[in-house]
Amino acid sequence: MSTMKTFLTDSVNSIKRNSVMSVASVFSVVCSLLVMGVILALTINVTYITDKIEDNLEVKVYLQDYATAAQKDSIELGLYSNENVISVRYESKSQALQNFKNTLEDSAYLLEGYTDENSPIPDSFIVKVSSAEVLKGVSDYAKGYDGVKDAVYGKETIDALIRFNDFMTALSVVAFFAMGAISVLIICNTIKMTVHSRSNDIHIMRYIGATNFYISCPFVIEGALLGLIGAGISLLIMRNLYYILMGAMGSTLSILPLGSSLAPVGMVMLRLAVAFVVSGILLGSIGSMFSVRKYLKG
Repeated sequence: MSTMKTFLTDSVNSIKRNSVMSVASVFSVVCSLLVMGVILALTINVTYITDKIEDNLEVKVYLQDYATAAQKDSIELGLYSNENVISVRYESKSQALQNFKNTLEDSAYLLEGYTDENSPIPDSFIVKVSSAEVLKGVSDYAKGYDGVKDAVYGKETIDALIRFNDFMTALSVVAFFAMGAISVLIICNTIKMTVHSRSNDIHIMRYIGATNFYISCPFVIEGALLGLIGAGISLLIMRNLYYILMGAMGSTLSILPLGSSLAPVGMVMLRLAVAFVVSGILLGSIGSMFSVRKYLKG
């Protein structure tokens, strides 16, 4: 504990002595993590929205106008017998028309000419399924029954979100490595100045038998501290930006599919905090190890 306390004290003092370069190092880490954080926050939200939509996946089975009561019973029983079906709910054309009017709210007057008799929306069964993968199978299964006009589902929305999610994940990885390389380079130069100023001390320690770990540890801690400071600043900035976004758009966005909402602030910040702390420490430590490596040879 005493040794680690000494290492930590030396690292803090070194940061103070090289304040200008230390600030530059922290700034580079902040820039790198902010780029990664924005992309990661988008990825988290896309995943969150996709999961929410998958929880409400359903197939709408529209019935022919001439479908008899016996055919409707047969269709309902057949749907219930499908192992991928969770629930089946019947919706008459009058209920569907009223629900549609409710969604239009102030614009419901546009449907004033429609009644239960001439409703353009047919009777239907609303079928909730177990997962996105079975949507097409259940839809095709329902279409095989007499009296079924069509069976539709929103898998296209899920596929688009999943593709976008994969793209954002790949983009976040590329952005992290690109910005991370810049941060490591700047931190490496910062620590290199400290190492060079103490090169005589390092040679003496090596002469008296000090291990590489004992020599390099203070510099690695210094880099990790710079990365950690950058991570903390980045997290505060991202937290404020996310709150501003939530306030500007509201908790539920009409532009999102099926009325999905943005991911909760707490969930996003927790994941960003873990990613920022780990990434910040790694960036700082790697930069330090590169800068001190040549002094440990020979």
